[in-house]
Amino acid sequence: MAWVAGDRLQGGKYTIERELGRGRFGITYLVKKQNGDRFVIKTLNDDLLTSLSQSERGRLETMFWQEAIKLSRCKHKHIVEVAEPFKEGEHWCLVMEYVDGVSLADRRQQKLSEPEALRYIQQIGEALIVVHGNRLIHRDVHPGNIFLRVREGQPEAVLIDFGLALDFNHILTTNRTKETSEGFTPPELYAQSIPSGAYSDIYSLAATLYVLLTGKTPVSALKRKIDNARLVEPKHWNNQVSDRTNRAILTGMKLDPKQRPQSMREWLDLLGLTGEVRQPESAVVPNTNLNQEKKINWTHVIAAIAAIGTLLSGIAALIVIFKPSPPTNPPSLSPSPSSSKTL
Repeated sequence: MAWVAGDRLQGGKYTIERELGRGRFGITYLVKKQNGDRFVIKTLNDDLLTSLSQSERGRLETMFWQEAIKLSRCKHKHIVEVAEPFKEGEHWCLVMEYVDGVSLADRRQQKLSEPEALRYIQQIGEALIVVHGNRLIHRDVHPGNIFLRVREGQPEAVLIDFGLALDFNHILTTNRTKETSEGFTPPELYAQSIPSGAYSDIYSLAATLYVLLTGKTPVSALKRKIDNARLVEPKHWNNQVSDRTNRAILTGMKLDPKQRPQSMREWLDLLGLTGEVRQPESAVVPNTNLNQEKKINWTHVIAAIAAIGTLLSGIAALIVIFKPSPPTNPPSLSPSPSSSKTL
């Protein structure tokens, strides 16, 4: 039974404010905690549960619980924070951080500059490396599941909605075509017999970068595979896209999973996104200038040392000139015991 505004969960700990959305697998709600903080609670869709046999329902609920536990361990600043699940009546619930921002889908009609687009893609790519390290795949990466929030005055991307995340070795027995996002879903997720992996999320993230740079949704993998539809390269829509980025997108969107990079790190390397977020080219200072600056500084140092040496030589000469002459007949002194020890 779907909840409505005002319903209270966990003995009043959470109060339903409104339904945020629903998909084939789950329903998400905006809730308020007793202290006033807002969170998102996700639970399995009743319509799906009632359509399954008792054994299938038990399998799905077990899978949801297991995956929720794994997702709660995926800690990364660009992944929505997930808490361990709880059970409300007969429904398993997953509590997630509420990200109050706009999604990249809201900006899809705007062509982002390449440095800005790559910054968001690297942030999500790094987050997915953590997800894949926990033997999970997201399976639904697209601009609508990437939100922008401001942190320390800078917008940053956050990956949300892990409702379709499944174990690498898990194969659904139901029709996958109902779970896909047109233009972003790789071909292997349309079939029940083909395993999915990190390369599946790479296809979706490459398609997301395609949209950010062109404002166009790429043709679906299904049409490419069945109808032989052509994937138009990003540079056709935006001639400002660099050759390197253009190639990386096309490689990440290969129909054959074996022809794509097999890890997210490998694909980010193709984009030149290793380590820290790449700076815009205009902000990079050429090494030649740095070397020239070092030479100028050493020239100043050497000149200063030479000047100091000249000054010291002059002082030494003056000391010799004005040094008093010793007396003609110095007094005869008997050395004391202490002076003898010194000598």
